[in-house]
Amino acid sequence: MKVQGVIFDMDGLMFDSEKLYYKANLAAAKQMKLDYSDDYYERFIGASDEDLMAFFREAFGSEAQVQEFMRLTYQAIDQAIHQGRLEKKPGLDELIAYLEQQQISKAIASSNFKTKISDFLTATQTASHFPTIISMDDVAKGKPAPDLFAAARAALGTPAAETLVLEDSLNGLLAAQAAGIPCIIVPDLIKPTVQMQAQALTIVPDLLAVRDFIRNNH
Repeated sequence: MKVQGVIFDMDGLMFDSEKLYYKANLAAAKQMKLDYSDDYYERFIGASDEDLMAFFREAFGSEAQVQEFMRLTYQAIDQAIHQGRLEKKPGLDELIAYLEQQQISKAIASSNFKTKISDFLTATQTASHFPTIISMDDVAKGKPAPDLFAAARAALGTPAAETLVLEDSLNGLLAAQAAGIPCIIVPDLIKPTVQMQAQALTIVPDLLAVRDFIRNNH
């Protein structure tokens, strides 16, 4: 396929941030003496904060508990960023360089909010490479709804069939499919399911392999 545009998910795809979120969630739950299982986090990888908070309201029993949990979580995330513990995923710099060399348009479409996206890009010195960013501030519904990817593709102005979504989660894959855009899965914390294997354009080990896929098909 000819590739004219690439849409990046952010958490777990561009940056090794899912582990930071998970550790921050565990620390917040421990401090508040709340039950917190691995299933809670895995269930919402790739989903919006809105969906996550709705689940926590039910699990934790009150809005006040949820707000304190999120406050402690983001406090820990901010500390990790300022300590330089946010790492780029392997191959990110090389993929960005290749896309820019080939003049292939790119965008970020993330379930995170614009302020947090800006913090991550600034901390990793990647902000200048992504003038087009679609966040939860810009759409009505997060993944698995198509809104984020549909808005990003519209902003790029590329045909859906010649655009790629790069994702690490099932929610992201479902969102890309709903938007009619082919999706490559680069696994992070969760191993690809049978459904992901069947529905993704391809599954590759890292972003270097994404570069090679585009190079071989461009």
